[in-house]
Amino acid sequence: MTFLTDLLLVSEGGGDLTELTPDIMSELQKNIRKGASDIEQKWPNALALVQKAYEVSGVQRPDPDMMAAWKQYEENITYSVQQLAKFRGMDGDWRMSAHIFHESLSVKKSTYRVSSEGSNSKETYQVAARDLDDIIDGINSSNTDLYDVDVKKAPDGRSATLAFSKWGIKKNYRVKIEKNNAI
Repeated sequence: MTFLTDLLLVSEGGGDLTELTPDIMSELQKNIRKGASDIEQKWPNALALVQKAYEVSGVQRPDPDMMAAWKQYEENITYSVQQLAKFRGMDGDWRMSAHIFHESLSVKKSTYRVSSEGSNSKETYQVAARDLDDIIDGINSSNTDLYDVDVKKAPDGRSATLAFSKWGIKKNYRVKIEKNNAI
């Protein structure tokens, strides 16, 4: 009889069938807590820990249209952030921004002056890139086979000139790239 009462409550808008029971939520949070406190586990972020907790508990992750279960999923992500911060600190290796920040520092870039000169115009830009070839590749990929590109690099590798032609006819347009200094 309680099943019919529960079903009646749901049909009248009194409940949501997607909502996880308190004991399942407790188990998920226990798994999140254990995962966060186990320092040997390396979590790239809080979401990965929540996904693993759902997997270990054998609970299907909700879809956004499962309103109550999705709200609980969001609560578990918040709980995961709190637990990771508690056990590993706010600057721990679980924070994605820390990884991205360190990666960006490890890539050395140089600045290049890129000048384009045509019959009626001349423009100059400052571009940051790893090397000269990155800029040349970028220009070639944006060219999309409109023109043939003739690349002439200086022997020291610090500059290059690009000339454009179509069907053997040279276009009155050149791009010169010159290395400035390291950032």
